[in-house]
Amino acid sequence: MSSSRLRPSRSRPRPLDQVAGVLMVILATAAILLVFLGDHATARVQNFSWDRHTIGGEDIAFSLTFNRPMNTDSVEANLAITPDLPGRISWAGRRLAYTLDGPVPYGGTFEVKLTAAHDRFTDVGTSPQFEAFTGIFQSRDRAMAYIGTEGDETGRLVFINFTQGGEPVVLTPPDLTVLDFEPYPLGDRLLFTAVETATMATGILEPTLYAVATGLMPNPPATQPGVFTVPASVPAPAGTLTPLLNSDGYQNLAFDLSSDGRAIVVQRLNQADPADLGLWLVPEDEDPRPLATEPGGEFLIAPDNQTLLMLQGQGTAVIPLNAADDPEDVISGEPLDFLPEFGRVFSVSSDGRAAAMVNFNQDDPERRFTESLVLVTNQGEDVELLNVTGSILDAQFDPTNRIVYVLASELLPGEAYQEQPFLAAINIEAQEPLPLLTLPPQSRPSLSIAPDGLAALMEIAVPSPDDPTAETLQMVLLPLFSTTEERLNGMPSQTTPQVLPYVGSTPQWLP
Repeated sequence: MSSSRLRPSRSRPRPLDQVAGVLMVILATAAILLVFLGDHATARVQNFSWDRHTIGGEDIAFSLTFNRPMNTDSVEANLAITPDLPGRISWAGRRLAYTLDGPVPYGGTFEVKLTAAHDRFTDVGTSPQFEAFTGIFQSRDRAMAYIGTEGDETGRLVFINFTQGGEPVVLTPPDLTVLDFEPYPLGDRLLFTAVETATMATGILEPTLYAVATGLMPNPPATQPGVFTVPASVPAPAGTLTPLLNSDGYQNLAFDLSSDGRAIVVQRLNQADPADLGLWLVPEDEDPRPLATEPGGEFLIAPDNQTLLMLQGQGTAVIPLNAADDPEDVISGEPLDFLPEFGRVFSVSSDGRAAAMVNFNQDDPERRFTESLVLVTNQGEDVELLNVTGSILDAQFDPTNRIVYVLASELLPGEAYQEQPFLAAINIEAQEPLPLLTLPPQSRPSLSIAPDGLAALMEIAVPSPDDPTAETLQMVLLPLFSTTEERLNGMPSQTTPQVLPYVGSTPQWLP
């Protein structure tokens, strides 16, 4: 055997091995350069939370997420919003949050621009490597609804979209007479009770609960999952009816819709047993269930969607709405709390921290024939905001929870009993009522505050000039601020009301 056969063979490198070796050297060199020189990839905005979405009054902040840690001063100096939306900036790593000082005005399109900025590793004096960003979002249309009282609109729900021209759109058919309604939280539907028009003359009313589509196309940002039901991407055409709860042996009376749109509480009277008057919970996509609680009067679902405020006896009870484990079970309605001094709840702040309630002053001999509007907090504190010799007719928080708007009345001097209604604004911090509008004596006004807080809708029923025994309904639009500074300071001002060219009752802004 020859010695050459005993020597180890030296194989030549394969082409694939050579390529792999070169790549390893390149990657190692790149890693070393990144460690010592930093990543100089172009900085950019990765995500804008409101991009191409429709924003409502409940949306208070948007975020910009960057692909790299940023020089915060350079971002804040170059960030521009058009039209201007005052707010404040905060940071959490690569994420910028912009919190608005007030709700976005409805009916507008807004542009967020960032044309230049530095990342944290780039010297400010050098040319920035930043990809210019432009994001666009819209606020919801400025819209309202009312129950028509004239001509073909009589007894029917009418929808007005001011942003799209303000032409009336009748939503419900002529064979239904609407009794009451309430908007869903995105404005895409209206919840209402109605009876068949043909039965109105018989006096036997069996209201059915319906939902009707408005035709609006909400596209909310996904920043608050679970706050409300997001509609289908293709909304139902305006006027599409959905029956929700028929009479079925009961007469459906008052109702309230939760702030997330997922539950309804209905007061129902058993037609076979008039003593059976109680509340029922109608969860979304579930069968209605009775709520076992003592009989009561007016009620209101709290913003937490878990509790109900209900007038019982000489006070207000706080009742849980937790669904039973078995869908067939009656829901326990034992009160969680009872507020004996307050006989009416008008409004609860959106954060659930305070409620506007009425004290009838029955325990105070000197003020027994007066009424007081009281701010009651979730800490058990109460502050009187207004005392009147007439009545507290309504009270509503503005979207920022800084102002309470109150409809009230004072007794006029003289032998005849007459009340002079008025609208006032009360800044909760200042606690000084600011008169905004004095209304005709003996008029019966209603109030609806816009979801962006910029205007009020009012219905005023006044004696007809041609026939004092008849009434004329007027719908009035009242701007609440004259300047942006007033709005930011939470101090409304007296403005000139505008009479709207519509005839109807119960006008309400859509959220």
